[in-house]
This record gives sequence, C-alpha cells and structure tokens, in this order.
Amino acid sequence: MPIALDPKATFTYVLEDDRTLPEEERTVFTLRGLTVAEEARVADSMISSIPGQEELSFRSGTHQLTVLRHGLRGWSQFVDGTGKDVPFITGKGSPRFVTDDCLDRMLPRHRQELVSVILERGAVTEAEGE
Repeated sequence: MPIALDPKATFTYVLEDDRTLPEEERTVFTLRGLTVAEEARVADSMISSIPGQEELSFRSGTHQLTVLRHGLRGWSQFVDGTGKDVPFITGKGSPRFVTDDCLDRMLPRHRQELVSVILERGAVTEAEGE
C-alpha cells in the first residue's frame, strides 16, 4: 500500500565522513526531498540541446546545483578551518535558495552525497512503512 509523503518535510543527515566523530563534532544538514514540480525542473535541467543540431549534452553540474538549491535547507555545526561556524545564507527572492558562496565551502564529494540523499528521500524505507 502506498504511503503518502509530505514533500516539504525536512529531515537531518550526517555525512558518512562524520559518522565516526563524536556527536558534538558532526555537521548536521537539514534536507528535504523534492516536490514533483522541482523533480521536473531538475530532470529538465539535465539535458541541453541547441536548436537545429541533433546532439544533446548532459548538464550534471546544473543538475547537482538545482537539487542542492531545492533540497538543502540548512546546517548546524559546519565550521571552517579555524573552528568558526559557517553561516547558512540564502539569497533574496522566492523561493529562497542557499547561496553559491555557501555551496563553495563544501567538498565536491560531500555535495554529491547530499544530492543523492535528497533525491532518494522520496522513497519510503521499510522502517517508515511499518
């Protein structure tokens, strides 16, 4: 039986690299899955074509950025090399997205891990279905 999801419900996530650290040292990300309209925009952002040409190009960077902008909703205990908290900043407008300056502070592998988690959140786990 299908389980109805709240498409804008948030959840917390700790990167695999942080899971062996003491809890007080772990960065905690606040994420949410994508709505159906956001999923469509993400899918549409993946492929680019030039009118009059038969060739398509895949835009994986744009795909990753679009997913992070919609799905990354905040963080805590994210510190720089000096131990200072890195603020989570969103740009003006509606909807409000995390800034590229914030995303630049993250390693590429960590951004990719968050993208995978955001995209997979739409699936109900066995534990959630019980």
